[in-house]
Order: sequence, then structure tokens, then C-alpha cells
Amino acid sequence: MTVCAVACAVGLIAPAYAAAQPTSAAGRSVSADTYITTTCAGQPMRVPVTWYLPNREPTGLVWLQHGFSRTAKNLGQLAGSLSDDGLLVAATTLRSINLSGCAVALNSVDNTAFVKGLATAFGAHSTPGSPVFRSLERAAKHTRSGTVVMPQKMVFAGHSAGGEVALTAANQLRMADPGGYHILAGLMLFDPVNSFFGNNFQAATVDLGAARLPIRVIASQPSMSNIAGLGVWWLEQGTRQKFLGVRLTTGIHIDVEGDTTDLIGEASELAVPRPRNGRVLRRLSGQWISDMLTGDTSTAYYPGGDYYRLLIHSHTVTTLPVG
Repeated sequence: MTVCAVACAVGLIAPAYAAAQPTSAAGRSVSADTYITTTCAGQPMRVPVTWYLPNREPTGLVWLQHGFSRTAKNLGQLAGSLSDDGLLVAATTLRSINLSGCAVALNSVDNTAFVKGLATAFGAHSTPGSPVFRSLERAAKHTRSGTVVMPQKMVFAGHSAGGEVALTAANQLRMADPGGYHILAGLMLFDPVNSFFGNNFQAATVDLGAARLPIRVIASQPSMSNIAGLGVWWLEQGTRQKFLGVRLTTGIHIDVEGDTTDLIGEASELAVPRPRNGRVLRRLSGQWISDMLTGDTSTAYYPGGDYYRLLIHSHTVTTLPVG
């Protein structure tokens, strides 16, 4: 992938955990950096996480995972938008390469056990004293938000290689913790990309398709960065849903990052995120996630609905084929 090439050229290293620093826009959500405790290769580990706390009781929890050579900050505009919609967002930062498998992608070392550990941590997110619950408490303390209600239902979301993390995590949770899987309302994937090694993406697609877990996808145009759209193709073939999602007709791989992309992202695409695409994907994903959590169907945002028809007729998106 071109993102990988650029990142390796500049010697990218994922940032270490830093003390929580609250940020806020007047009348909107606030964010803070803290960590989630887990294990990797039998050793304790702190995974950096940026929490986005809505200014009202959250309707659900979203675990948001970035892609290869990126950080949680690169999804900051998306995370802030979701939080402004009333969602509690935990955006984790994972290393791109790690010799112990503690990484966002399955490179030379299998990361399945590491992802499983994170998945089970989020499966127990609403249990007082659990790693995710305590992480939120630290964020609330640093933002002076008082007591933040931890919602029961959750959605896993991911961009690029983070999409494979979300799929793998959901499938591992399904097998390891049925109770935690029961509160997983669905997956929201942004141009998901499968690793060059292993078959976690394919296996999870088949298993979760059979389990009928709701999955929504917003894809960009095929490119080197998304391995010619192979991951989305797997989802199209494996889903048993009538509707999977959309492809942005002028979409590039980093549209989801919007204003919070960086030079590495822009160099990988030889382009900058397109603002209209960003607005569309934030609006669609926010509504689709809300529907997963509530079990409702906001008809305007699906085939035949007013907003969806507008996107189709303006050649902004096309509907992903299924089956």
C-alpha cells in the first residue's frame, strides 16, 4: 500500500501514551487522551485512546480504529462529528508494525490474540472497574465532565486496516464472549483493507455474515491504498444483508480523515480529502450507527429514501452490490 511505503520512508512510529489533555469547542463534545490496559504477548500494555465525550447522555459507544501508519488523531474530525451526534467515541492508537503482534495489521507476526484482547475488553466496557470503564473515568476526570454514563450498546468502527481490526474483533468476541457479543450492535467500516497475510478479514466476513451482524460500508474508489478494493469485494460476496453500503464516486482512501489528515496521508494519495465526500460519509455513518444502536431504520438514508436518492441522482455515491 502507498501509505505503508510513505510511512516506512519517514520512519513512522506510533506515539506513546501522553497525559490526558482535554480539548473542547464551545457547546460541543470534549476529548481527552488516556489509555486502556490490556496484554500483548503475555505482557501488560497500555493502548493510547482518545475519548470523545458528548455534551449529553450518550446513545451508544463507538470503538473507532485508524488504519496503517495513522493515529487516532487522523480520525479526529470523524470522531468529533460522531460525538456531536450523541455518541461516546473511544479512538484507539495502535502501532503499525510490532514484532510481538501488538499492531493494527497482520504483518509478519499474527495480531489475532492482541485484537481478541481488545475485543474482550470492549465487551466488558460497561462493567465498573473494567479497563475500558476505568479509562473513561480518567477521561471524564481530566475533562471535568463529572460522571459520564457508560452506554450498554456498542458499535465497532474502523478505517482501512482498522476495518480488519473491527471485523476480527467482532468475530473473536463472538467466539470468546457471547455476552459481550450480544451488546455489539454492528460494524461501521470505512474503505476497509485486508492484511497481506492471514485470512482474518475473509474468515470474519463469512462468520459474521452467517451470524447476521449488521455491517455498513462506505468505500472509496479502488486504488493501491485499498488493494484495489479487495476488502470491500470480500464483504460484498460474504454479506447476507440486502444493503451493505455505498461507494463514493470521487472517493479517495483518506476522505474519512478530512481536516485531520496529514502530509503522510496526502502523499500516499497524491491528493487531499474532498470536503463534500467527508460531509456525506459523516452524515451517513452517524445515522447508520444510530440505527444499529436503536434498531430503527431512518428511511431517508437508505435506498429509496429522500437523502439517499439525492446522493444517487447527484452521482455522489453508488450502491455496493451484494451477493
